[in-house]
Amino acid sequence: MTKDKSTPKLPESAQLIAQTMFELRCEDVKLVDLRGISDVADFYIVGTCGSEAQMQAVLTALQRNFRSKKLTSLGIEYKAGVRWAVFDAVDAMAHLFEEQARDEYALEKLWKDGEISDLKAEEFISDTVGEDSGDEFI
Repeated sequence: MTKDKSTPKLPESAQLIAQTMFELRCEDVKLVDLRGISDVADFYIVGTCGSEAQMQAVLTALQRNFRSKKLTSLGIEYKAGVRWAVFDAVDAMAHLFEEQARDEYALEKLWKDGEISDLKAEEFISDTVGEDSGDEFI
């Protein structure tokens, strides 16, 4: 069940994953807090991609962003046509799905013992394109 609470304090890796997902327009981004539940990772950040091309772009951006910040990542699990990809950043993992695959795999239900939170773009990126900033163009 999705909680409507504020996002817990996240490690830099989880923040960077969420930021990258929002910058590249992933939808329905959720945080699954697995601290004390899973030995694999403390946090899963789950997002929906509109296409395989978008998924590849997010994975490429995650690699680049982690490298530029000198953050540890263990790698990517991705195969063309599978519609699900994983980016492993040790304490946090990005799970990217195409919409139908996300419904089929129902990852959030698998980890329902963890606290699940809806993430909001404005929590991770400072200038969301398309928002009404109040500025008017002349």
